[in-house]
Amino acid sequence: MPPSATAASPSRRASRSTTRSATTSSAPSSPSTKKSLSSSSSSSSASTPDAYFYSASEYSVDTALLSAGTKFVRAFRDFTRLHLANQVKHTCELFSSIPQGPKWAAVARWCSMAGSEEFYCCVIPPMTWCISNFNLSRALVLLLCMNLWMGNSCKNFFCLPRPPLKYRVGGAANDEKNKMSERKIHVDALGFGWPSTHSCNAVSLPFAVLRTAYGSVLHSSFSELTPTSISAYVLAFVYATAVPLSRLVLGVHSAADVHAGMLYGGIHLRLWLSYHEEIGDFMDEASIFFIVTGCLLMCAAHPRVKPMNYTFEETVCIIAYTGGFLIGKIWADHWGGLSILADEDAGLMVRAARVGLGYAIVLPAKEIMKVLSGWMRTPQFKDDKGAKMIEKYDFKFGDFVSRLLQYGVGYGVGCTFLAPLAFKAVGI
Repeated sequence: MPPSATAASPSRRASRSTTRSATTSSAPSSPSTKKSLSSSSSSSSASTPDAYFYSASEYSVDTALLSAGTKFVRAFRDFTRLHLANQVKHTCELFSSIPQGPKWAAVARWCSMAGSEEFYCCVIPPMTWCISNFNLSRALVLLLCMNLWMGNSCKNFFCLPRPPLKYRVGGAANDEKNKMSERKIHVDALGFGWPSTHSCNAVSLPFAVLRTAYGSVLHSSFSELTPTSISAYVLAFVYATAVPLSRLVLGVHSAADVHAGMLYGGIHLRLWLSYHEEIGDFMDEASIFFIVTGCLLMCAAHPRVKPMNYTFEETVCIIAYTGGFLIGKIWADHWGGLSILADEDAGLMVRAARVGLGYAIVLPAKEIMKVLSGWMRTPQFKDDKGAKMIEKYDFKFGDFVSRLLQYGVGYGVGCTFLAPLAFKAVGI
């Protein structure tokens, strides 16, 4: 939300595109920044329509670090959140310079979808089954897991909401149509805004995979470069630019969110490029006990908020998938060398057959785990239109175990163990 002087300017709002609403009847002046943020630890304070301080006054954070009760940690958290909230608030002024219109929104939606976690989870299995280098898919899985764990942990730790609906494409109009609750309006049910995990993944994942596949372009002579490697790196730069910009065009992240996500992604990429060989060697020797213990510790250390949103559940799913992916590879190696990877000379038809058969194994396996663990899960309450009611959302221990079975056993182990069993059976 822009500063009060800017928010009060009707001429500026009138100049915005009709695709984004300029409704301001529900945006009274915000309370004092310091007062709102200092009351963040209380979940019983009265709500305020100011999107930037609503979560700070309504959400309490539950994490092992804060539960220790140290004044230093709490003071550091409040001070940092105050600084970040001011950044997010003031960078919303940049929305007036963001391209708008139906065509820009349509392109942005496609770019944003190509940077989502669902997109990567759909890309990882074909990479694993059809490319002869397992390090590529493992690099993608490990970095995706760390990006989401770190990004979602920061989201729940600092509780900084996404931009107000008036900056989103059709945001306020959709709210009036669907009559979303106040909590859904001011704090996105799927998670908070800072940092943007889309931006983090877009910066780190493609370059980590390309570096693993082709090496460093900067340290290669011109004669060593191939048209394929050059094209791949150019496409990666375009992708790393388009995805963060799409989040701004859609109005679901502020410039501060996107900047933080890209910075995180760059740091993770730099660390990966420095230690990817050591990490690969370590994971080759890692035991199942170590993988399971590491995954459970990551889940335990992840901050959770009350009232709940879907962020922690999303992190549990990707951690479970990562653990299952690595454990399935260990089982495949000990089973007698299952053909997880395609042969280098395998034809297009063989690779296509592996993808089709692999998904025919993985997707039903995930659904079977979902059905078998259905009795563990908390009922999902929905409104008259079939939409989930975030106000009644809960994620208990049974939900946690169910997600571990679905994404760890059904999807992760299915990708690197069950599907290769089928490949071996049919000889592909």
